[in-house]
Amino acid sequence: MTQLATGRAAAKALTFLIVLALELPRAHAADSTVVVTADAIGRAGPAGVVLVVGAAHRWVELDGLSPLERVRYVELHASAAVSPAQGEGSIGAEWVPIAPLQLRLDYTAFGYFGANGSRVSFPSPEARFGQSELDALSGREEKGFGHRVRVSPVLRARVGKLVIRNQFDVDWYRMSGTPGWYYEAENDTLLSQSGFLLLDRAAVLYEWPAAGKSSLLLGPTYEVTHAFDTRLTRQRVGAAVFFSFGPTWLGLENARLFALGGVNMQDRNRDGKPFAVFGFGGDLLLKKTTP
Repeated sequence: MTQLATGRAAAKALTFLIVLALELPRAHAADSTVVVTADAIGRAGPAGVVLVVGAAHRWVELDGLSPLERVRYVELHASAAVSPAQGEGSIGAEWVPIAPLQLRLDYTAFGYFGANGSRVSFPSPEARFGQSELDALSGREEKGFGHRVRVSPVLRARVGKLVIRNQFDVDWYRMSGTPGWYYEAENDTLLSQSGFLLLDRAAVLYEWPAAGKSSLLLGPTYEVTHAFDTRLTRQRVGAAVFFSFGPTWLGLENARLFALGGVNMQDRNRDGKPFAVFGFGGDLLLKKTTP
């Protein structure tokens, strides 16, 4: 059976890395699987921490003779995440009609706690929102709600030991309250009350098999983010590392350690400054049926 990817994390960079490492195209029989996932994630530049739990039910099709007919499935999933600034819940679906193409649709509802930098507003789309500006607005956070719809087409491939993936997210946001310009912590950007955000992330990882069934993946990444209404574009280059303890470790499926770090090449507030995301997690297999 192909390993299941983790649920959607609030830190998209780590979600991308986890999915990349766990959804390697491998032959399998048709099956149905239910899995619960959990990941603890931290970041620096800007600082943040989030705990994510999720569940997924995946129906896998029988592999065909062509390489394009491998690792095809339909999945329904849900997740919840909490950080010091906000809580969120997400539901969605995923479909792989052919091995290189993955299509994903998600809806997320946010609840902002009115603390720790959540839902901070700015006077104009040209405003700076670096760490000093955010610190100066401490205590002025607003409580509220928000919604997001995300469409994610993904191209992926495995060539020998190389794992290649490019994910393109189209996000539509809607926040409660008066029209204005709000800091969006997950992507470290400025958004209007209602608008679109685009994100493209690419990675090429090389896999080193380790002792037993564990493995290590390492390679370069590139990311570009663009917020339409504020006309903000950010570019990042970096490297990702992912260590898997194997299919089963201490009773967990896909126990993992992961990190992503690099430099902001283009950013209004963080030009030339480093960033990092890191975490650990694992899955619990609840049900597996094979016809």
